[in-house]
Amino acid sequence: MVSEIFSAMTKGIEGKRIVIQADVSNGLPMFNIIGYVSNEVKEAKDRVRSAIRNTGFYLPPKRISVNLAPASIRKSGTSFDLGIAIAVLAACGLIPARPTKDILFLGELALDGTVTGVSGVISMVKCSVEAGCCRCIVPQDNAHEASLITGAEVYGIRHLKDAIDIFTGKKDMEHYCYLPEEDPFLKKTELFESALISVSDFAMVCGQEDAKRALEIAAAGFHHILIDGPPGVGKTMMASCVPGILPQMTDEEYLETLLIYSVKGYLKHGIPRLTKRPFRSPSHTVTKAGMFGGGRYPVPGEISLAHRGVLFLDEIAEFPREILELFRIPLEEKKILLTRQETVYRFPADFLLIAASNPCPCGYYPSSRCTCSQTEVNKYRHKMSGPILDRIDLFVHCHNLSYEALTRSTQGESSEAIRTRVLKARRMQEERFSHRPILFNSQMSTEDIGLYCSLDQSSLRLMEQAFKTLSLTGRSYYKILKTARTIADLSESERIRTEHLEEALHYRKVGED
Repeated sequence: MVSEIFSAMTKGIEGKRIVIQADVSNGLPMFNIIGYVSNEVKEAKDRVRSAIRNTGFYLPPKRISVNLAPASIRKSGTSFDLGIAIAVLAACGLIPARPTKDILFLGELALDGTVTGVSGVISMVKCSVEAGCCRCIVPQDNAHEASLITGAEVYGIRHLKDAIDIFTGKKDMEHYCYLPEEDPFLKKTELFESALISVSDFAMVCGQEDAKRALEIAAAGFHHILIDGPPGVGKTMMASCVPGILPQMTDEEYLETLLIYSVKGYLKHGIPRLTKRPFRSPSHTVTKAGMFGGGRYPVPGEISLAHRGVLFLDEIAEFPREILELFRIPLEEKKILLTRQETVYRFPADFLLIAASNPCPCGYYPSSRCTCSQTEVNKYRHKMSGPILDRIDLFVHCHNLSYEALTRSTQGESSEAIRTRVLKARRMQEERFSHRPILFNSQMSTEDIGLYCSLDQSSLRLMEQAFKTLSLTGRSYYKILKTARTIADLSESERIRTEHLEEALHYRKVGED
């Protein structure tokens, strides 16, 4: 007799529905798993066999064949264990067979039958619900993330015996129905959320008003920014303040972000409520796969983990040039495509890039403290190529602070005050792009720029002069207009005025000096 159970896997960040078929026949005792499977899936037979035995059932000495369909997709991961166990038990006649086309089984089995959490539950449940399979039996550790999908009926279990009781009808499914309001772990993570996330406040940053203003503009329109200056002037601290002034994520953005973190395996043991957008700060020792995604079975990298949030590259000139050059496509396309064995994996990468850099290897050029040769300075300053610099909207230089600035008793403007202006600018963009598939000014197309970035005669003359003086490219020209549109939004102005364009050019000019 052949039994069928439905499970799922992740391919990139997308969920794929998988049919588990089990057959028991006469022959030499054997347990085979077929269907273009990876090693961890093949190893499931040992986990399943032990889990079944330790649950009180014994498999007959027969030939057991398990097929994972469709065979055209390579199966990887441990999410099939629970489904394989139920399918084998039903095929052996140890539990009664029943229709299961509307039930999804996900979970890894320990040898004692305990069901443990798996990665990518959000995308797997999402694809199952879209296929009409709404009842989802998942590990208790994954129950909350599964419940985030609209239309999913989630049942959290802790042991293989729980799934068997549901399957055989010994216990009603409603006994295992997951209710978020009754989840003690969820309440615990929310209670300690403020302790888990630490965001600096701009009020604690001494001086650097020009850089603060540039970061405000960057946050309001999601514009990429490069901060240059000697060590110890507050570049890293200011970057860490940015999540505190960004607008809160929408429900759609929140779910999109959690899906990426779920595939990465960061949500196996519960989901703290995200009060801030993601902030990722990878080390300059990061590999290409770690930054952009990859691996034998590709998973998201740092640029995808920063999706809808901030990617901070501290000391950007210390990153290998080959990694910096790979930013060309994601900075423009807001996604990264990886090809593996004729399969294309698409990972979202719509992030705000904040880069910080010293002026030279020792950090003190052009002061007398600098110990670098001119050749070393030139090589260091040209670590970022022209095409990469052309994709950055704002450039700002931080100067050394005076003793008076450091010991001043009055604090600067708080993040809350800055965030108020950013939210006003964000609401103007929401109204402007209500019928467009974009969220921020930085995402405007050439057509959008023609509609929303018109200039008066004096601004046109200024732009013409700047284009020639600064040797602008077409890309940098449009970036200046987008930046000017954001500055106008921060001033609550419907039109771009000359002073808005001048400020946008100031931040472009600083970077070209």
